[in-house]
Amino acid sequence: MKDLLNVNFFMEIFERLHVAIYVADRDGKMVYLNRAAKRLDHLDDDVIGKNLADIYSNTVFREGMNSPTLDALQTGKPHIYENLEWYLKDGTTVNAITSTYPVREGDDIIGVFALSEDVDRLKAFLIKHGAFKQKISYRFRNKTMKNGTQYVFDDIIGKSELMKNTIVMARRFAAKKLPVMIYGETGTGKEMFAQSIHNASPYKAGPFVPINCAAIPENLLESMLFGTVKGAFTGAIDHAGLFEKAEGGSVFLDEINSMPLMLQAKILRVLQEKEVQRIGDSKTRKINCRIISATNKLPSEAVRNNELREDLYYRLSTGMVWIPSLRERNEDLSLLMDYFIEKANAELNATILSVSPDLDRLFHAYGWPGNVRELSNAIESSMNMTLDGETILDLRHLPTYLKRHFSEELMGMPNAEEVFSVRNDEMSPAAPIVHFHGNINDMVDSYEKELIQFALRATKGNLSRCGEKLGISRQSLSVKLKKHGIDPKVFKK
Repeated sequence: MKDLLNVNFFMEIFERLHVAIYVADRDGKMVYLNRAAKRLDHLDDDVIGKNLADIYSNTVFREGMNSPTLDALQTGKPHIYENLEWYLKDGTTVNAITSTYPVREGDDIIGVFALSEDVDRLKAFLIKHGAFKQKISYRFRNKTMKNGTQYVFDDIIGKSELMKNTIVMARRFAAKKLPVMIYGETGTGKEMFAQSIHNASPYKAGPFVPINCAAIPENLLESMLFGTVKGAFTGAIDHAGLFEKAEGGSVFLDEINSMPLMLQAKILRVLQEKEVQRIGDSKTRKINCRIISATNKLPSEAVRNNELREDLYYRLSTGMVWIPSLRERNEDLSLLMDYFIEKANAELNATILSVSPDLDRLFHAYGWPGNVRELSNAIESSMNMTLDGETILDLRHLPTYLKRHFSEELMGMPNAEEVFSVRNDEMSPAAPIVHFHGNINDMVDSYEKELIQFALRATKGNLSRCGEKLGISRQSLSVKLKKHGIDPKVFKK
């Protein structure tokens, strides 16, 4: 037994542990780190004998804190179970549960050791072995495929009969070479269906070329679709239109009902003759592409209001796909909530496992006029309000603008008064208010930007205090500052 308990025996144990172990002497020089520590901090054996301050000279700890290892060595006070986040010199972010202890010999501190466990590795292990509720694993596509798409039918979430029938119908139409028209309210996922149809069609090897007909001015839309020849008008050059660029693939005409009727007549000719004529050109060019169109208004209503040519409607709708609204497939809501929580966990490095019964009741009682897109925004905004280590998303995580948004549903709940209460500083005349313009995404982004600017003014540009005021981490705040193009230095006084 005595021969077993030697240094080599313990070193062998340390090297096999998944916990990162670091040991430094009284001078702050690294004397040992195991394989897990090298893997976590991207270090090699050449750091042995070097000073910790030099090894981590380019490392930045969250909230501007100093290295807990050096602090324990200097003060003699341990740091136990701290959730630390630091950034390595190569830009990698490390998030670990860390404990640091000074080593004493009598009254003297002769060294220090630290134990760190990678949070991401720990989460994956616990989920794999059933310690957490096992969730459905979804694919989060971050890269665009070679044909310009991101989605296939397997990415569409839904177990309701309505959604399953819609997918079956869309798959059936995808296999044909005829035009397909998609109808669905705003936020139901029309482009996701369009891309999925393209990727399940004979045209999948060709490009997917989308265009929002409502977002392009009429004079530009025509040239973008059909192309131009040099001299057609001042500044015109020889330029292929989208129909030509989509050769062998699909053109997706979103919000087709917003296209001017004159251009709709030209689209009808493209469908009939399979050819296009560039602006200013005397000759026509044969094309081989499929047209997928979409509208957020009932096609029959668009025809009745003279927004969509009746003859074009009949040509485009040989395959008609109707996407149900979220309120019509309420049984899919829990699946979608799980998906958006899992996605936000991955993006925000959060640990939310489920929603509280109260929040679940609120979401199921709400009508979701903005459909899946609105649900996605509500989950993401609430996830931004969670703190490190929290596992349940609750009503209290709803940002103020969402509490106001859900006011009617919230007032029918038992703890509504507590949840719906608004602090005095949030009701200050200087605080931002909601401006109703554009769609919900635009309004949410605009209000989020105003809230951040308001908090920065109140905290004089202090990012840590600003994050606390908004209920988000400094890292999440930094991401949002970059997203909205906000320079915090402007608010320092």
